[in-house]
Amino acid sequence: MDNRESTAFLVYAGSVDVVHNRFYHNGRRLMIELPFLSLDMIENMIENFTIIATLVLLYNFIPDTLISRSKQAFSLSVGIVFGLAAIISIPAFWHMAKVSTVGFNFILVPLSGFIGGPVSSVFVAAVLLTGSAASSGSISITDTLTIMSGILLGALFYIARSWTRFPKSSFSRLSLLGIGIAFIETGVFVFSFALQAPPDLQFDIFSLVSILPFVIVSWAGTIILGTIINYIDRSKQAEKELLDYKNHLERLVDERTVELKQANSLQKATIESTADGLVVVSRDGLIRAYNQRASRILDLPRHLPVNKMDYGAFTEKIVPFLLEPDEFLRRIIPLPESAEQVVMTDLMFTNGGIYELYVHPQQIGDSIIGRVWSFHDISKKRQAEETIAAANNKLVLLSNITRHDILNQMTALFSHLELLGMKNQDPTAIAHVNAMRKSLDAIQEQLEFTRDYQDLGLKIPEWQDAGAAFIRAAESFAGKNITFSCETAHVEILADPMIGQVFYNLIDNSIRHGDHVSEIRLLVKKKEPDLLLVYEDNGNGVLPEEKEKIFLKGFGKHTGLGMFLIKEILSITGIVIRENGIWQQGARFEMCVPPGKFRFP
Repeated sequence: MDNRESTAFLVYAGSVDVVHNRFYHNGRRLMIELPFLSLDMIENMIENFTIIATLVLLYNFIPDTLISRSKQAFSLSVGIVFGLAAIISIPAFWHMAKVSTVGFNFILVPLSGFIGGPVSSVFVAAVLLTGSAASSGSISITDTLTIMSGILLGALFYIARSWTRFPKSSFSRLSLLGIGIAFIETGVFVFSFALQAPPDLQFDIFSLVSILPFVIVSWAGTIILGTIINYIDRSKQAEKELLDYKNHLERLVDERTVELKQANSLQKATIESTADGLVVVSRDGLIRAYNQRASRILDLPRHLPVNKMDYGAFTEKIVPFLLEPDEFLRRIIPLPESAEQVVMTDLMFTNGGIYELYVHPQQIGDSIIGRVWSFHDISKKRQAEETIAAANNKLVLLSNITRHDILNQMTALFSHLELLGMKNQDPTAIAHVNAMRKSLDAIQEQLEFTRDYQDLGLKIPEWQDAGAAFIRAAESFAGKNITFSCETAHVEILADPMIGQVFYNLIDNSIRHGDHVSEIRLLVKKKEPDLLLVYEDNGNGVLPEEKEKIFLKGFGKHTGLGMFLIKEILSITGIVIRENGIWQQGARFEMCVPPGKFRFP
């Protein structure tokens, strides 16, 4: 059999050794070795790459939050992980004499610098140089040159990550880093060839081709290892984002829980502090919650049942306490059909208690989920009102009797004055008689005013059609040749039942003091948020200096009580009246009705 022997250079990132590669035709070697590619070199590179790739996975154990807390600590951690990978893989070369321990491990230097910064690459470089010194007894110039170049390359790429024109793709960055590593390895190979090659060997293209497999493997290894680390980074970043989001949600839940507890505590304290009994009822009529005041009114359990279905139906709890249960049921049956209706009524209990009932819808957004029933105890108030009403009735009765007796006596006095005037023609006596007659007229007018004024405020204000009240008052002056007009759009105002007396006195005042009044009208004007009832006539009007005085008691040419009575009647429900007409162009009275005291049908 023929055998052939060829010589090639074995390159390990900075060292060149002569290797004799043989191949045989008789099959004694199972693999064919090319002249420029050593099977030992390929075997060792694969072995190293497997070890490095496995140990680089230790990168996954660097804490996620370390880089956000301290870049220096993260950089040192990267250096330790990559340095550990270098330490474990170095012994793979120790069995080969005169072979550098740097070898394929060189890619760890720039790769660690690219990921963790200069601190990481310096740490890995120190490990590799220490290993080189331990294995060969010294650090070669080529190893030093290779390591220093790797540190600079890693630092350059670490800084370049912040450049706007630097590629954003991870693959592009790793490819460029791999190309940089290939250039360093090629340059070191040329330098090493010049230092270590035998004199009879000349540098040619075949010498350069001999390093090509190592360069390709280094470039591919850089991309593969960098991709693994990039994948780990993305996974850790995703895990960190999920953890941050989880922590954020937990903080929100904790904050919301605290807010809800505070809101519930405040709500419970507010509900319990009110003097009213409150019962929350669902749409199907079941009790959902109530306060302690309601439990005492309706004899409900002091503590809420654990199972809300044990509360029972609201009507079943309240009907036994009512004096008129049928009337109560008649009022609440239409409630489901009028979901947003607010009901207010009085309930008489069998124990003599009187409660003012308010029923208000409970809403979530626009949806009605139930109703809140409020029981306000007005028993003492009603008793006081009844007591006051009884006393007022007695006073009114006494006032009516007294006024009637006084008027009877005044009638007798008028008769005696008439007789005295007929029998005595003395001018002085007649003057005294006339003076006494005027005094009696004033007394009579005062008595008539007390008759009108005694009913003021005795009755509850009620909703009344302002236009209808004005028309009824105008009917009393039908024979005065006055044209009345009403433009109120049937607005209703909440006022004392004596509102008709207001319009009567206004019309009477226009006729008495307007001189030539022929037109009187009442109209409505909206002045947000109030409503204006405007009374106008075409008479003389009111002098500017008297606009405020006319509402004072006793001011005026007649009794001085009519305008005063108007002001008092309107003030009961917060209505304010003022005169703002122009003298010689007619009187103009504006009655300002506040919000909530007027409504349109």
